[in-house]
Amino acid sequence: MPIFTNGCLTVFVGTTMNRPGLCRISFSISAFLTLAAMFWLNSLLITTTKQEFDADPNKKMIHEKPLFQLIEFPVSQHENITSVIQLEDKQCFKPILKFVYVKTHKTGSTTMKRILNKFMNQHNVSQLQTAGFPRFMVGGYPGRFKCKFSFPKGSAISVFHTRFDADEMKRCFHPDTRYFTIIRKPWDNFLSSYNYFPKRTKRTFHCDQMPSIYVNQGAEADTAQFLSKAVFLLNSSVPFYFRYRNSQSYDLGFDSMLDDEKEIKRQIRELDKNMNLVMLLEYLEESLILLKDLLCCDWDVLSNFAHGHKKSYNRKSLSDEQEKKNFQQLYNIDIALYDYFNKTFWKRVDAYGRDKMAKDLEILRHKQNKPSAVKIRLPPDVIINSSLKAELQNYMYENHGKCMLPDWKEPMYIP
Repeated sequence: MPIFTNGCLTVFVGTTMNRPGLCRISFSISAFLTLAAMFWLNSLLITTTKQEFDADPNKKMIHEKPLFQLIEFPVSQHENITSVIQLEDKQCFKPILKFVYVKTHKTGSTTMKRILNKFMNQHNVSQLQTAGFPRFMVGGYPGRFKCKFSFPKGSAISVFHTRFDADEMKRCFHPDTRYFTIIRKPWDNFLSSYNYFPKRTKRTFHCDQMPSIYVNQGAEADTAQFLSKAVFLLNSSVPFYFRYRNSQSYDLGFDSMLDDEKEIKRQIRELDKNMNLVMLLEYLEESLILLKDLLCCDWDVLSNFAHGHKKSYNRKSLSDEQEKKNFQQLYNIDIALYDYFNKTFWKRVDAYGRDKMAKDLEILRHKQNKPSAVKIRLPPDVIINSSLKAELQNYMYENHGKCMLPDWKEPMYIP
């Protein structure tokens, strides 16, 4: 019987055995078992972490909490991300001079247009722009884009206010055309519109006053009072009703009165498929870097940009519950739209590379300190015949682009 065991030295009664060979074997087995246990634990940890990430793919995204969460979009099913990654992997060899910028209202879109004008001037391609009558009604706005109202023959670029229509634009423009736009938080968009468009004047009436003058009936009203009336009055029978009812979605081709959540979700995803880039005004610098990559433009194009049409007004928060409810009803699509693209925007940033984005932001901010003058060259005015002008006006009339007072005999269009 052994008395005790110490290492590999075993003491028996009346006998002592020293077994160095057995000691080496024991150490080898012990080391092997230790390594095997470490590998097993590491594999378990990786598998658990992957399962957690797959279960919640939004963990590594940076996005703000939406004002309202009307529709939940599983970002892992973002259809366009594969093409996004492929696009980012391609090296830029020459500038892209075939593009359509869908210029939305009150989203910093004029700032973007100035940058694009600078880009076109740099390559002397201003003449490639679409043109129409009147210029800010290119394509028949507020109707969906129509080729006949844009004179697209020979043109390759559009940077004006147009209402997006993917099928019609694809018929008009080259197959390699890049499509992009910019949006902003719906509440800020509403405040900007409410403080930009005139609500009344003493002597004159202008279509820019629609539909504010219709809702307020000439009276002064704060945002809460305006929304409380607008939620009952604004519908597709009111000229320019969309200015305060899903205005960004309307510019991007949606029916502003749509309230079917399933259909809203489907159309937002369809828009995502047709857009190469959706920028966010709240992240303008990151958006510009992604645009630079999309169009293969150089840093000088982005230098010295400034947000235009800055207007001072009270940027109140949306705190009153009834006001919030009214706003939610009037901007249900815009809220879902911004929520979706706020998530997918950071997916695209990830595809671009966070480290690369951080470095490029430093370069961009450095460029802002170097002023540069630019002379904007616009395409010449286009003169159209009276029959086409009448057809354009009728198209505008059919698409909420008419405004008139009750005692008027003829409608007045935006001049």
